[in-house]
Amino acid sequence: MSLDALLSPKSIAVVGASDNPKRIGGVPVDLLKRAGFARLYPVNPKNATVQGLTAYADIESVPEVVDLVIVALSAEATLPYLERCHALGIPAALVFASGYAETNEPEGLARQEALTAFARASGMKIAGPNAMGNANFSAGVFTTFGQSFQPGEPAGATALVTQSGNMCATVFRLARRAGVTFSQVINTGNEASVELSDYLEHLADDPATSSALCYIEELRNGPKFLAAAAKFRAAGKLLAVYKVGASEKGAEATRSHTAALAGDSAAYDAAFARAGVARAGELSVLADLAYLHGLGGKIGGSNCAILSISGAAGAILADALALNGAEVPSLPAQLQAALSEQIPGHSMVSNPIDMTGNIVNSNDFLSECIRLALSPDDIDLLLLYTPGAFLALDQVEKAAAASNKAIVVIDTFAMADRDRLAAAGIGYFDDFDRAARAIAAYGAWKKAGGATVASPKPKANWPVLPADRNALSETEGKDALAAFGVPVVHDALVQTAAEAREAAEKIGYPLVAKLVSPDIAHKTEHGLIRLGLEDADAVALAFRQMMTKALSMSGVRIEGVTLEPMLQGGVEILAGVTRDPVFGWMLTVGLGGVWTELMQDATHALLPVDAAQAEAMLRSLKGFKLLDGYRGAPRADVAAAAKAIAALGEAVLAGGERLREVEINPLLVLPEGKGAVAVDALVLLNEAEAKVEEPA
Repeated sequence: MSLDALLSPKSIAVVGASDNPKRIGGVPVDLLKRAGFARLYPVNPKNATVQGLTAYADIESVPEVVDLVIVALSAEATLPYLERCHALGIPAALVFASGYAETNEPEGLARQEALTAFARASGMKIAGPNAMGNANFSAGVFTTFGQSFQPGEPAGATALVTQSGNMCATVFRLARRAGVTFSQVINTGNEASVELSDYLEHLADDPATSSALCYIEELRNGPKFLAAAAKFRAAGKLLAVYKVGASEKGAEATRSHTAALAGDSAAYDAAFARAGVARAGELSVLADLAYLHGLGGKIGGSNCAILSISGAAGAILADALALNGAEVPSLPAQLQAALSEQIPGHSMVSNPIDMTGNIVNSNDFLSECIRLALSPDDIDLLLLYTPGAFLALDQVEKAAAASNKAIVVIDTFAMADRDRLAAAGIGYFDDFDRAARAIAAYGAWKKAGGATVASPKPKANWPVLPADRNALSETEGKDALAAFGVPVVHDALVQTAAEAREAAEKIGYPLVAKLVSPDIAHKTEHGLIRLGLEDADAVALAFRQMMTKALSMSGVRIEGVTLEPMLQGGVEILAGVTRDPVFGWMLTVGLGGVWTELMQDATHALLPVDAAQAEAMLRSLKGFKLLDGYRGAPRADVAAAAKAIAALGEAVLAGGERLREVEINPLLVLPEGKGAVAVDALVLLNEAEAKVEEPA
């Protein structure tokens, strides 16, 4: 989607232009005038001039068909005026007015629906409504009523895209204080027509932009966002996001502030990981990611060497890096010996490296220490802690010029010459924790692949799903999954106590008995599972008790009871797939049974997922030790479990729109070499669409 008319217009009309440069309709006129924008046409039927410029009574009187019209009118007056603009052939519009879907009132919702329908029918690119506007520093175009974005700011290579006007100004100021300069600043407003992913797609192709920072409340089109993120990744551009709504209260606040619900945080995490997007946990980190991207050619990851004049400061930095997911590898013994020659006494040289007071020596002590510390292949960058008064800048500059790895100075006294450091391509922070958070996040992004997995061709077909039900029975679910390669426990379905006795003798003991019904998802909670049945009498008694219980429950269809062998040993895990409203199918893997909810130890990924990715998910669990031979237990067959999880994903992708949720709980992972098996399966269905009968 070309957004040039919206973001880089050559001619602009401001409808509702004000002679007062402080009013909403006056700010963009003032900014554009001061930026030297030539083809600017204020529209105001009451004034002959606006801020010294000729004013026009209406849009039809403007002497050319402009690229962009800024509409600074009331919500009621906006759509009729846009219709007049479209009749003239104006391709793009920016709507400042509020009073649309953000009100969550019927009138506002209807107003936004009408605006969206007009944009779709007319083809106009409409930014907003309820938008603060944009600033294109590269082109010198200011179409905003925000006062934070002024002509004369240096143009840079970072774009800022936010779904909140206030946060747009906030992140801009944070980033400017960190030394980041911007190509464009964009506030999306309510996104009735042009949405955040459209802007990202445009910026991915913008040669003036090498990175983009996003403040996100809710994505309206997950696949489009992932496609835009893939374009950023392919171009080597940084896409960094701060997603609000990770907590229940955060999501609640977002719902009252914007027109749509905040999506599930786990799904966003999975989507950002799949797309290779850098996720910032704090607004300041969002700004710092863009700052570090300026050094990005020299930063390959987050394995850090630490040089410090203070042993305590080195330890604090090492802790901060480790807590944020970065590494501080120990240096090779040979290198430690070389450093000891530079640093007399018994100072630490393993990493962190304590340089002691020798930093004040007039020789090349510091530059040589930096050279040595950066020399190992597994070191990505160097952190140098020293107050500005002790910083031998000429030696740091010499080391930076000789290395293809990044150097970041940390000066908690804030005395260092930042401009000189920046000119030499040397990073700078004045806070331990902020540096650690930013470096860990940026290094993780730099190493992330962002690769997608091709959707597999279906190996099988689902059975015809019953139109009058919202679930399959356990037996039906396991049979369906088995066709796609999911290993399942084979069972026998019985209808009477006599059949139960006969089947039990054939299967062998101990046995598990379960009631089969498409209407009961969690049988344990209703006492409809019996474990460890050792003989035919126990099986018959369990059958009668479960049938009696089920018959007492209203609205429950009973298909019988299954008998299956009770497997011994192994580790239970859960693997389930739910449909996220923004991104589609999302796989969740965690410890089995109630432990997933109790311990909150689960990991998520968007489908498709292959066996290698499924194994990586398992290994990322805190409870993976249980699968890896914890306290002398036999190691579990992780490879078989990963293969079964991948097969589950393939089955769901082949299932179509009727599937709502599919879960295996537990997937029993047996000792290494003995496989994994789905003990229970839950398949929930969406309602079947009613068929419309054609008239005879």
